[in-house]
Amino acid sequence: MILADPPSSGRTRLAGLSPRAAIGLLLAVLLLIGAGLASPPTTNPGGSPDGGDAALYRQIAARVAHGEGYYQAAAAEQRASGYPLKPFTAVRPPALAEAGARLGPTAADWLLWLLAIGAGIATAIRLIPHLRSPWREAAILLGATSGILFVRSGMWVWHEAWAGVLVGLALACRTDRHWRMSVVLGLAAALVRELAFPALIVMAGAAWVNGARREACAWIAAAVLVLLLLGAHMLDVEHVARPGDVTSPGWLAFGGWRFDLALARQSSLLIELPSWVTAIVAPLALLGWASLPGGYGLRVVALLGLWMTVFLVIGRPDNNYWGFLMAPFLPLGLALAPAALRDLFIATGRPRPAEAATVRP
Repeated sequence: MILADPPSSGRTRLAGLSPRAAIGLLLAVLLLIGAGLASPPTTNPGGSPDGGDAALYRQIAARVAHGEGYYQAAAAEQRASGYPLKPFTAVRPPALAEAGARLGPTAADWLLWLLAIGAGIATAIRLIPHLRSPWREAAILLGATSGILFVRSGMWVWHEAWAGVLVGLALACRTDRHWRMSVVLGLAAALVRELAFPALIVMAGAAWVNGARREACAWIAAAVLVLLLLGAHMLDVEHVARPGDVTSPGWLAFGGWRFDLALARQSSLLIELPSWVTAIVAPLALLGWASLPGGYGLRVVALLGLWMTVFLVIGRPDNNYWGFLMAPFLPLGLALAPAALRDLFIATGRPRPAEAATVRP
């Protein structure tokens, strides 16, 4: 069940900042925008239904659908196409291929579309009580269009797309009273793509800090289960790998903020626009999420911050489709940005406590 936070007074989390903190945050946003404009992200977003990786995943699922074991199918296809089999993280977990083999491509596409649209709408529902017109309508529009990127035939093969919409739904449907479905969705996201694992950590940490011990334990149990299954996945990949198989060059690439912007560009809002637009929109969207009162906003911005911090170091330029993880909810922060900027500018001019207390005769 999706429940919205209680309506707010229109003030954001940033309204109570000191002038020094407000100025610092504004400078940080301006620095991020300036860095993005100076070194804009790639103009060739990846992750199309016809890409080389997409064809590989489609072939693996087809072989599984014909009765072949997943790891044998994955090893054969990746070996034949020159893809690495080492380390084990070069091979995707089996969950999506197994599900796709049973559902079939058409049903899998439709399910992804429904989940993507649902994630966008659910996110917008959580934002609406905190927004005034016309930003309320902007959030509805952004929510309604956030899933368009995935409404293309063949997109079901992208593990990051499934993980992103499942994480978006997990965040949006979680409340203090109703969190079990959120745990199930978060677990499913991490089983499809291990890059969603940080969502489990963020949700467990937030629950623990809030004193929700039962919920925290459920998230921790989900995280432990994912780690155990990743261990089994590692053993299965090592079982089918051969000494002469290709080894991945690794993902330690130090792509920095430019790579983060390339990931942020993988959304319905930004993918067709000039790359410099992402340099402006992404920091403002992050600021918007950081300004949202309540635990929902904190969870979203904590997860986005964790992902984007890790991706400063991890991820090659050809991995920009990892941005599908953030696409269902990152751009909706833009609807929150105007109120956040308003409160920041007000805070920069607020008298200091000592000055405010001074009474002139």
